[in-house]
Amino acid sequence: MSGIAGIINFDGRPVEPGQIEAMTTAMRHRGPDGINHWRRGNVALGQCMLRTTPESLEETQPLTNEDESLVLVMDGRVDNWEELRRELLGKGAVLRTRADAELVLRAYEVWGEDCPDRIIGECVFFIWDARKQRLFGARDAAGTRHFYYHQGNGWFGFASEIRGLLALGRIEQRLNESRLLDYLVVEFDRDDEIGTFYQGIVRLPAGHAMSVSERGPKFWRYWQPGNLAVNQFSSMDECAQAFLEQLRIAIQCRLRSIGPVAAMLSGGLDSSSIVGLISKEFRGDLKQPLKTISLIREDRENCPDWRSIREMIMDDWLDPTILTSAISSEVYRSCLDDIHDLNEPFALSQGYTDSLVFQAARENGCRVVMDGMAGDLLFYSPERSMGEVIGRRMYAQIPAILAAYRRHGIENGIRTMAWKTLRRFAVSAAPVGLLALYRHLRMKRELSGLSLKELPGDNLKRLHREIRREFLLARHAQRQAQQGRAKLENDQKNHARNFTSGLLSFAHEVNGQIALAKGVEPRSPMSDRRMMEFAIQMPVEAKLCTAWYKNLLRESMRDVLPEAVRWRSDIGGHPGWKFHERLIGAMVQNAPEILCLSDIAIALKKWIDPRSLYHAGQVYDASADYETGFNLFIMAVLAQWLTIRKLD
Repeated sequence: MSGIAGIINFDGRPVEPGQIEAMTTAMRHRGPDGINHWRRGNVALGQCMLRTTPESLEETQPLTNEDESLVLVMDGRVDNWEELRRELLGKGAVLRTRADAELVLRAYEVWGEDCPDRIIGECVFFIWDARKQRLFGARDAAGTRHFYYHQGNGWFGFASEIRGLLALGRIEQRLNESRLLDYLVVEFDRDDEIGTFYQGIVRLPAGHAMSVSERGPKFWRYWQPGNLAVNQFSSMDECAQAFLEQLRIAIQCRLRSIGPVAAMLSGGLDSSSIVGLISKEFRGDLKQPLKTISLIREDRENCPDWRSIREMIMDDWLDPTILTSAISSEVYRSCLDDIHDLNEPFALSQGYTDSLVFQAARENGCRVVMDGMAGDLLFYSPERSMGEVIGRRMYAQIPAILAAYRRHGIENGIRTMAWKTLRRFAVSAAPVGLLALYRHLRMKRELSGLSLKELPGDNLKRLHREIRREFLLARHAQRQAQQGRAKLENDQKNHARNFTSGLLSFAHEVNGQIALAKGVEPRSPMSDRRMMEFAIQMPVEAKLCTAWYKNLLRESMRDVLPEAVRWRSDIGGHPGWKFHERLIGAMVQNAPEILCLSDIAIALKKWIDPRSLYHAGQVYDASADYETGFNLFIMAVLAQWLTIRKLD
């Protein structure tokens, strides 16, 4: 991972001395291996280098072609580098080094703005084309890498971090209240794929490309996974073997490293499958044993994750690090200090436990950490499975899904599922006019505040009534517009929304910001574009939770995982909540000024009803209820961050 930045004055004015340097200096933690710049008149580009692969040792950025008519800056890797290299050589391209950045630059020379569709990897890049006086850039399909940009009056700037843009001193720092409300109400924090906490500083959605000229930017989606056709297999076993082969490819191409490699090991199926495959099949690709990093509860014998982790680390080739929730009481102060450096407050409220993993990786000398991001999006949950079989009238599958509810210990969900099933039948049979009336009345009831107990997120209840009303109206309208544009006609289009809705890219943005602060590059095999496309193209039967959640993955891991891990029945019980609980408790005891309700009320008075806030404080004092405490923590982080940034 590294950092990129750039300024283009389309009005022809030269870039002022020191501007691009200010941008990269603000992101210097992303460049422990050097920072370089390229400047010609009205264009300046910069890159902060973190070398993680052997090929990156040959890489220098910004990278130019022979006559400097093209200049590239890139953050990330190319994972289909062997295939792409052969293709480019076949087209007559001259490759001066083995560097991934060279492949991207030459791909643009050969295919122009169609090149992003040829590049598979975790990367973003920008290329200044002096001949066309145009800037071209793209973001990978899963959004594993990201950047921020600002369209000014006659100029355009971009950077891997918001602080890089703010370092220019040319952007008025105005709060984007819509994004602030998304932060407070977790249900909606992934809906906006473009906005940030700052007006005028925005993101490019995952799987998109952009072209910027003096007429301004234009954008388009180059990755269209909803148009993929279903793959046919003679049996589910054949499908499982094909899935396994695709996962092998996604893992092996991510093992390139100049140092030791770490992997998150939660004890769940996704991370265990990655660790298991590396240990079983790819030991020879690593110079040192794989270092695993796990988070468990202090009462480890009562922690289901620990039981699975213990099974995995019986493999003595692995080099495990185990962190218990007690660590939260030790690191709370550094977490509070980190608020000063956050680009946005999401990184602490949503990414605290990941920060512990990345810190441990760095302390173990690792610049690369494998994770299981996107694993939950490859298959359907029990509830979604039930919706699919009813919608497709696959009624014979219902008993198997009910068995999965029982097997995974979510019997309480059966009643809810039954009610939703009846509602789906009613909706499918209702006349269009009656259905529209029902939706109108439901919306009116929600906005009236009478059904707030049914709405997600306690912090929604704490918003001032009128703000809550306007916020819900905007978000409901946005979701309806997205659903209307999607025109979900088949399973492929439906499943593709898992990867194009912002759900995955938001998680990667948060994850990446935390990792880079530790000098670590996260790598996500299950976010590989080929993995996502394979999942979308699987027959719907392979995705369903029939008898077991992620049944196909379990079958594919037959000779890889210990049986106790492969057939683990408890799902959704990650101990991260315990780490937050201990963190909040340590703050209450040792740093009460952070959770001072009067200070929070003052900082958030424009949005939060103080009576509701004080009531939440009383509830937490009396019961130490985790959900209440976590929502207070979210507000406390925001209040501190706004005060530091002087945004209101």
